[in-house]
Amino acid sequence: YKYDPRVTWIEDRYWITWCNGYYGPTIGVGYTFDFKEFFQCENALLPFNRNGVLFPQKINGKYALLSRPSDSGHTPFGDIYISYSPDMKFWGEHRHVLSPTPFPVSAWQCTKVGAGPIPILTDEGWLMFYHGVITTCNGFRYSMGAAILDREDPSKVLYRTQPYLLAPAMPYEMQGDVPNVIFPCAALHNEDRVAVYYGAADTVVGMAFGYISEIIEFTKKNSTI
Repeated sequence: YKYDPRVTWIEDRYWITWCNGYYGPTIGVGYTFDFKEFFQCENALLPFNRNGVLFPQKINGKYALLSRPSDSGHTPFGDIYISYSPDMKFWGEHRHVLSPTPFPVSAWQCTKVGAGPIPILTDEGWLMFYHGVITTCNGFRYSMGAAILDREDPSKVLYRTQPYLLAPAMPYEMQGDVPNVIFPCAALHNEDRVAVYYGAADTVVGMAFGYISEIIEFTKKNSTI
């Protein structure tokens, strides 16, 4: 199986990461120059792991990858980590980035968190959209928040949103293959404007627009840190 891909341009090619099946979920890595021919590399990490997200440029001369160590099932826990690689093959220097928040400090993200789209470099640091999960009487509920990571050391979280940016509210977000899910996995930005693409109830793709400057201001003003 292969699912939840993320795509980013680094130097001379498009790199793709996804959740890859290899005796359990792990982070698959591949690249393409033209989206016609694809080359698969070694898996980045051992099972079990999900939500592999590359940074769009090297940091201190190394590739950087966000991920969420997990288990073999529908993980009822999860923190975000960062790993580094000199060659996109051997990964190490694993550092913790972000944990779920304790209930009721920020209930929507109290069960687990996972990286979303490719981080966006801003004057304030790396803007990272992520999904947060709460366990309700009806199961998991996925929403979207934002965090600002240090430019030189993204394992340092400068700010993170206490309230969510986006939560299931529309019928197509609340009803579908997996109800009550907003799962951001891509973001395109043109100067200040950003479009975030997200899985809605694991059934359709939704799109939400915003402004990076406003999102950063909101994140700093409403931070749990």
